[in-house]
Amino acid sequence: MITCGVDLSSQAADTAVAVIDWGAASPRLVQLEVGVDDETILEAAQGAEAVAIAAPFGWPDPFVEFVVSNRTGFVPNPRRVATTSGRNRIMFRTTDRRLREMLGLRLFPSTASTLAGTTLRCAGILARMREMGIEVSRAGGGRVFEAYASASLVAWGLDEPKYKTTPASRVRIVEQASRRVSLDLTDHRAACMESDDALDALVCALTARAVAIGLWRAPLDPDEVEHAPTEGWVCIPSGTIDQLREGRREGEDPPR
Repeated sequence: MITCGVDLSSQAADTAVAVIDWGAASPRLVQLEVGVDDETILEAAQGAEAVAIAAPFGWPDPFVEFVVSNRTGFVPNPRRVATTSGRNRIMFRTTDRRLREMLGLRLFPSTASTLAGTTLRCAGILARMREMGIEVSRAGGGRVFEAYASASLVAWGLDEPKYKTTPASRVRIVEQASRRVSLDLTDHRAACMESDDALDALVCALTARAVAIGLWRAPLDPDEVEHAPTEGWVCIPSGTIDQLREGRREGEDPPR
């Protein structure tokens, strides 16, 4: 199995891609690049069986409805945007709220200026993937799906709150993750520790493996099931990171 992880930004300079080959005696990080354009991402995705991208796959349904209504000059229940809670219900996706409830993570909404360019770039990349015949699932579980590196690290018990700005924290994450998965980092060990973008791409490639073997939390309640196919859904790993090496859920028999 080949898995691919993408830490997407609005700018190529801050975008990274990682590719892991799980077919050998131990998994190998065969590609890790920072400063990549759309073509590099598409090429890596084309050769992978599972692709996890750290970027919003859509906008909140209430936000889209609000913008469309506003364009026609009619806004239903205009008083709701007078309060912070009312605006948050429009600005944040269902998956954003679940991440906060489950893991205590606060994301920037896809509607915010800080993520607007990234979300637009992601939409373009996903459209091109579909043109190439690559299955994209906003609700998770397809060949290409949404991830969030910090959420995966928290779910696996590997989170270091300051890893984005602290090299020592990235070192601890890389050492623990590579040891527990028996991951051969080849010539990319230093890059994972030096760049938070590179590390996020690596974590996304690991997350892609988790989703591919069924170790993730799918949309469950009616609100999640309704909105995930249009808004997007961050795939949170379940189980332990050690199970990625074994390729099975906890309690299952090993493959024969």
